[in-house]
Parts: sequence; C-alpha cells; structure tokens
Amino acid sequence: MILNKNYLRRSRAVSAYAGMLARRFSRQSRAFRTRDVSKQTVRQREAPMSKWIPAWRSVPIDYNYEVATFENITQNCLMINNLRGEQMRIRFNNLYSNSPIAIDYVTVSLSNRVTGRRSTRQTVTLDGEETIWLCANSQPYSDPVPMEITPEDDILVSMYFRRKTAFRSVCVTSAALSWQSTHLTGNFHETDALGYTFKSQLAPTLASAPYPNQFAAGICEVAVLTDDDVRLIAMFGDSITHMSYFSDSLLTELYRRFPGKCSVINGGISGNRIQKSHPCPQGFPGEGHQFGIAGKNRFLRDLYDGASPDVVLILEGVNDCTHSIVFGEPEIPTAQDIYEALAEVIGQAHGQGSKVWVCTIPPFGGFGEFWRPQAEVLRCRYNELIRSDSLAEGIVDLDAVLRDADDSHRMQAGMHLGDGVHPNWHGGVKMARVVLEKLFPLDGPGI
Repeated sequence: MILNKNYLRRSRAVSAYAGMLARRFSRQSRAFRTRDVSKQTVRQREAPMSKWIPAWRSVPIDYNYEVATFENITQNCLMINNLRGEQMRIRFNNLYSNSPIAIDYVTVSLSNRVTGRRSTRQTVTLDGEETIWLCANSQPYSDPVPMEITPEDDILVSMYFRRKTAFRSVCVTSAALSWQSTHLTGNFHETDALGYTFKSQLAPTLASAPYPNQFAAGICEVAVLTDDDVRLIAMFGDSITHMSYFSDSLLTELYRRFPGKCSVINGGISGNRIQKSHPCPQGFPGEGHQFGIAGKNRFLRDLYDGASPDVVLILEGVNDCTHSIVFGEPEIPTAQDIYEALAEVIGQAHGQGSKVWVCTIPPFGGFGEFWRPQAEVLRCRYNELIRSDSLAEGIVDLDAVLRDADDSHRMQAGMHLGDGVHPNWHGGVKMARVVLEKLFPLDGPGI
C-alpha cells in the first residue's frame, strides 16, 4: 500500500474523529430492531438476495468549465464502508465532458478499521482492460472485483492519470469524514517515491473556495454485491447536505449502531434549488452550472440510478428562498411554488417505493445582507407548509433545533460556519441527533 505520511495521518485523524462523534452520540447500547413498517421509514422486503448497494456515492458536479487538470497524478480516495460482500465495483465518471479520458491504472484495496490491516491491491478493469477509457459524458461501471469485504473494512481506490487530463465534473466534500482524497505526483503502481501535490495546482477554483473541501475526479460510486438485508438511506438537498457535516454525522452514528445493516449516500448539490434550475449570474464561473438542474428534475437521476433507497431524507429550499433575490431574477417564487416542487419530489420517491422524511429549513437571518429579511419571510412560510404536510412519512423540524432562543430568525451561535447559513460540525451533530431520535430511536423497534 503506497500512501504518504500526510495521507496516513489524515486517515488516523478521520478514525479518531469518527470515534469522537460516536462518543458524543453514545447512549445505553441496545439492539437495533425494525419498527412497524406500516408507520416507519423502511418498506417491507422480500427474502434477501444478492444485490448491488452503494457503499459510497457522490453526485458529480457540472462546473461547465475545466475545474481540474491532472498529469502524472495518482489520486487516492478512502471511503468509509458499512457493507459485507464478496464483490465490489466502481462507477467511473466523465459526465459533462466533450472528450474521452484515460485512467492508466486503477486498484482497490481494503483498510480494516479495527485491526489496521490493509489488503493486497486488486486491479480494476473495464471490459477486461486495465487502462480505463471513458467516453465523453459517460459513467460506466467497472468489471466486478472479487474481494471479501466486511463492515469493518474501508475502501481505498487508487487511480493513476499519466496523460494530461481535464475534468469538467468532480465530486466534492467539505467534511471529509465519510470519504477523503489525496493527490500525489507519480505512478503509485511503479514507485513509492510519490510527492504530495497541492490542490491549488490541480483545481485552483476549488482551492480558493470559501469553505474547505476535497474532491475526487473520474469516480462517483463504489458498490458492494451483498446478500444482507441492507437499508439504503439517501440524503437529498443543497449545500447543507452536500458539505456533509450533517450527513457524515448521521452516517457515523448509523454505522456504529448497525454494522452491515445500512448504507448512507449523499445526493446534495451546493446551491441547488428544488423548484428551478441554476441561475445564470453574470461573471460567475461556469455560468452557475455547478448549482445543478432543479431538484425535482434530478431527484430520480441522482438517487435511483443503480439502486433504490429505502429511506429518503429531504432538506432543500434554502436557495429557492434566496437565489432569486440575490441574483436579481425577475420572478421570486412563493412558498407555495417551492412546496409544490417538494410535493412533486415526494411523489417521485413514493412511486419508487421509498419512505420520505422532510426537514424544515434552518434559519439564516440576522447577518445584515440585503436579501436576508425577504428570504427569511419566504423561509418561514415554506416551513409552515412543511409542518402542515401529510404527504411524507414524517417531518424533522431542524428549524426548531437550530434557531437561536432569543431570535428565531438566527441560527444558534457556534452551530454554523460563520455565515449564519451553513451548519458546522457542531450543527451537523445536533441535526443528526434529532434525525436519529425521530427516525431510529434507541428504544424503538428499529431501522
């Protein structure tokens, strides 16, 4: 296994942080049994059979420009896994590209969180070929890789790009707990002497983003073929979901409680709106394409391609309340407009057999920008409609959880990244805790 010291230190730090989150969540341990499915979050299943379940999945972001460029680069991606199986496969990504790309060598290996042991690397092929050629705008799955994996084994995917390769879409995370990446100069398949490469050299606009982030190019999913009865939980939304402080906190505790029984995937896109596609702000990189098409139009594509979630947790509407005001669009949606788009998404999920829980939108007022007062009024009206909702299986009132006790239009101090909008680790843990209590209580019959 070829990893530089920084990568190993970061891996240990991630494991330590995961342990800290588990302790923060810790309560009296109880068995995880399933609630009455007539009222709960998971649909009745037939006898288990072998099926491909994503151990990790992230939505590739359409930047509409060359956001990253590799040449003689090894990319290592470490993904937290909670599944058991004897085969895995990788989904490669070359979406939104006008030209094919080549990945010269790909391997997958396992890192056991308990013993620290690392497995032998297995070569990954596509149609039997070691060099992976991806057509423009394609997302093929690799050939299955025989590999015995347990819920204690995290997955390391190493990819070498010899040629100069430009990417118009990559996967991104801020929290970097459920997955992380490093980029090294050189070919990991030939030498241990690999040099650390700074993100600013590979993806300057990502490196200059206001919030810390990591990215993965050429890959968007790792799936495991399992015989276990696994619940797939999908989180859908905007930056609050995409940045992963919320989703990674929830994932960490679910995996601690229920090893081998569930998998969590993130379907968030920063800046996304549920009713409308991205705005086109003048001078904005890529003309705003990175905010994605309307959530109601991407929902099935981003969550149901390859596997169907049992549970969908929706937190979306922040940008529907704000973007039209911020970017001066001629029409500002009403709360009813946004809610009708949400209802459409709920209907799509139910049509696929999924159970749906909807979150209210946390407060974002009180910071002085011109758009906040008007957007706050819209947010409050939208939340009222969500609370009166009878379409979903249930509501998680994150507004009530995160609002300041003295000013309901502000998020609690210490719960956000300093902008009053985006929850930080502390906010993410608090949000995850209320989701767990609502959907998967320790004294309830289960997941």
